[in-house]
Amino acid sequence: MSLIHDIQAASIAKDHDVPTLLRMCKLLAARISHQAFADWVDHELNGYPSIDDLPDYRIVRVDSYGSFAGPFHQANRLQISVAILPEEFREQYRHAYMGSSISAYTALLSEGTSGSVQEPWPLALALKYASQLTPDMQCVEAWKEIPIGAIVRLMDSVKTRVLGFVIDLEREAPNAGELPVGSQPPLSVEKMTQIFNTNITGNVGNVANASSNFSQSSATVMETGNWQTLQSRLSELGLTAADTQGLQEDIKRALATGSEEEKRKTAGSWIGQLAGKAASGVAGVGIEAAASGIAKAIAAYLGIAG
Repeated sequence: MSLIHDIQAASIAKDHDVPTLLRMCKLLAARISHQAFADWVDHELNGYPSIDDLPDYRIVRVDSYGSFAGPFHQANRLQISVAILPEEFREQYRHAYMGSSISAYTALLSEGTSGSVQEPWPLALALKYASQLTPDMQCVEAWKEIPIGAIVRLMDSVKTRVLGFVIDLEREAPNAGELPVGSQPPLSVEKMTQIFNTNITGNVGNVANASSNFSQSSATVMETGNWQTLQSRLSELGLTAADTQGLQEDIKRALATGSEEEKRKTAGSWIGQLAGKAASGVAGVGIEAAASGIAKAIAAYLGIAG
């Protein structure tokens, strides 16, 4: 079987490991003398030098969580909204940047890890900012939580890109994979660049799942600016009218300013207050579930990213 056909078969096989597939691609890149493809393969095998070099499929939206402790209460897994962070940190902690070698992520899957893996926050950042979330407890540890599904999608994305590349290459140059290393490229620079950009750097498999105006949480669909839906969602979480007294007025003032920063400050303040009530049992719900729902509901109402 030719090298191109071997790569095609490995790309389709469910259990074929991706590092081996990429090493086959490294040989193909040498035979077709295509530097851009060779560079991409090397980055996938060895890791990317910086966040700026990461392709979109290696950047994933994540939530952060923390462990909190105080004199009377403790929470081992409380969701942390990035709204508590200064503006310059929010984007960084809203996403996980998966820049390690592909073998590192293969190892995580082979270990049978289920659910998610953690990427820790710097301790100083957790202590200074995440501790603002609850008035009676201090954050002692914080982390980004990367779903295992995101790692599986990374593997699938690499396989899909490789498969598309070699299919188009075979269509234009069926014997390209059998050339001696260092041969003249089998196609023009323009054609090779087109095949590479279409399959490797293109947005393969990206699906937009979110709407700019709606966010669903539990049984209530949150609509931006609709107080009734926010009130219903907070009620579902066990919060009473007394718990949220003053919330509507504060939110109205924040919306009236038109300032994104003011909206985030208001959201962060109320998330902290209500999470504190949950921790003390006033609202009658668990702190982790309540804080997560509260953060998402208020952020959706204000039309900001959580």
